[in-house]
Amino acid sequence: MELTARILPPYERCTDKELPAGFFNPPSRFVESQHEFRLIPQLREAAQTGNPYKILARAAAVFFEAQHLPTGSPLEISKGILELGNALADLAVTGRMAYSLFNTPPLSEAKIYEMISVQLGLLVQATPAEMVSAINPALNRAYDVAWALRGPVAQRAVARAPLLWIAVSGEDDMPHRPTNVPSPPFEQYEIPVTARGVTVQTRFFIASPPGGTIPAANPHPTRTLPSDLQPHVPDGNNVILFLHGHSSGAEEALNIIPHIHMAGLKLGKKFSIISFDLPNNGYSESFNHEKVATSSATTWPAGLLDHGSVATPILDFIEDFIVAFVDALDPITPIKNRFSGVIGGSLGGNMGLRLGRRSPMPAWLSASIVSWNAASVWDPMIQDLLKSQAPGRCQNNWNATETPDSRVGYFHEVYEKTVLPVIVPYTQPELWYRSGWEPCKRLHIEGSRIARREIYNANFRQWHWRVAGEQLVYSHVDRVDHADNSTPFRYTLNTVNHLLVASENDNFAGSNIFDATRTLASLMVNTPGRSLLLGNTGHSVHFERPAFFAKQIVNFLPSTIPTLEIPAMPLSMQITCIYREAVLSVGKKKRTGPPKLGRILLVGGINQTQNIPFSITVAECIFHIEHGCEFFVIKADGSRTAVHVVRKAGSRPFISSDHDNVEANNLLSLPKC
Repeated sequence: MELTARILPPYERCTDKELPAGFFNPPSRFVESQHEFRLIPQLREAAQTGNPYKILARAAAVFFEAQHLPTGSPLEISKGILELGNALADLAVTGRMAYSLFNTPPLSEAKIYEMISVQLGLLVQATPAEMVSAINPALNRAYDVAWALRGPVAQRAVARAPLLWIAVSGEDDMPHRPTNVPSPPFEQYEIPVTARGVTVQTRFFIASPPGGTIPAANPHPTRTLPSDLQPHVPDGNNVILFLHGHSSGAEEALNIIPHIHMAGLKLGKKFSIISFDLPNNGYSESFNHEKVATSSATTWPAGLLDHGSVATPILDFIEDFIVAFVDALDPITPIKNRFSGVIGGSLGGNMGLRLGRRSPMPAWLSASIVSWNAASVWDPMIQDLLKSQAPGRCQNNWNATETPDSRVGYFHEVYEKTVLPVIVPYTQPELWYRSGWEPCKRLHIEGSRIARREIYNANFRQWHWRVAGEQLVYSHVDRVDHADNSTPFRYTLNTVNHLLVASENDNFAGSNIFDATRTLASLMVNTPGRSLLLGNTGHSVHFERPAFFAKQIVNFLPSTIPTLEIPAMPLSMQITCIYREAVLSVGKKKRTGPPKLGRILLVGGINQTQNIPFSITVAECIFHIEHGCEFFVIKADGSRTAVHVVRKAGSRPFISSDHDNVEANNLLSLPKC
């Protein structure tokens, strides 16, 4: 890996003055503000049933009450009752449990009326006609909400706006779609993903550049739920997989997506960015962390003389889950054969580094990886009286059972409590963005808090702290087995072309991500790629510098996508230029003088068979050579010298030509691409 100098990105203005459209605040009478906007008991009790027919019956009972108010009742009373009826009806379709039951199997309208009527009869004394009159507004509201949340993109925006705040209770029935926060302007999908025996219904979206005709926003059918759409990556598009940060969700990619699209189109490429909810994050299925591994399975040596092992089963599961997600999606819409790379920051960057040394390495993963401000680049926070307190506090939190005060306690610790008084006198969210990035910094933190209120539940809280604790004790500069000095350092096993990014303003005491990343880059001498060290930038570079960063990402990704398909005809490829890595250090020592040129990373030239230029990675070149294609260079005398693949035990394959370092015009002496 080439260790580069720090650069100052161009200025990108913060234009936000208020939260973007799509955030809706609840009426104060429906939430307990002192408990971080938890829904009132009347609404929570309905959500806890998980039964849409019982919930709709409760809504209908409220509408029945509104329809039978004494003549002359104040308008405010009638309005308040109707809003309560709407809120109850919302809960029949906003929770994952209730919506699934409502949608499976789809029932006839008559059967739905019958099931609600049975429950309504337990709540009010009404004639059949009065029951229908009370059930109708409840059903109307429920179907309107369902279409606003899950309908096609063209219809969602139109359907969502007039509904204003929609009731949802993540503590009782996890939401399946963004509800009172901005929803992605792309179709959302779900597929089951299985990793380590745990199957999770996972939400994601595919963001492709605009193209074609946008369908009209037609009115939705009044008594049907929206159909689940089939995921599809348009033909000819390259694929980028986005991995979000800790306790975030798929929507984290939205800010940088249009800039990646634009940067790609300027180079003649169309990128489809796939962003999905990592386990127990966003709007995917929620589950208890001990379903993956018991709490005691996470281990680390605590005291100075303790030399036990470091075990991080939740991080291992997340890594496996990412690979399983691609495996699950590829049969539905082929993506493996057009992968450009994996990108992500913080937890996503941590996963990028882990994936870069995965064994066995999936072919699709060998393209490129971009990791920014990655977690776990620090020394493991163990065997240190001060630093080991942090994972210990996380462990206490993930083991804590849920109580009525857990919700407010979580938000206090994450959003209000300083990390370490005096040493790190900032709250966690203040570390996410650079100082002075206002008002965007304040607005992003505010929006994050609103979003977490919507999805908060016991599973989310415990998962949050367990992932946080495991990231603190895990380290990319540690050995594979912390307790065994005969095992290699993890970073020596990274083989995928990597752009390792760090921000100067993300260098707080304890984690010191900027310094740690720079050190890690200097150590990764066996990894192709380079560092990108950014001045005056905070942890969330993809928010603070989206236009600049998108260009850096797109320019780093392979110029062509490894199809990993056997060519239709043998190709004759003349290599006329190469790109080699620059080695600036050996181990922990920096080189003096000009950088030494290392192995070849890219080759370019002319496809003589089709008379077109090409530029490909060495991995692609090796693949095509081993499937019958001819690669060659022209010697000084005009004759050809074949390029072949060299495989040696214990090292990665590489390409070579006859008489390297002897002939005046061999492969290694070609000009830089």
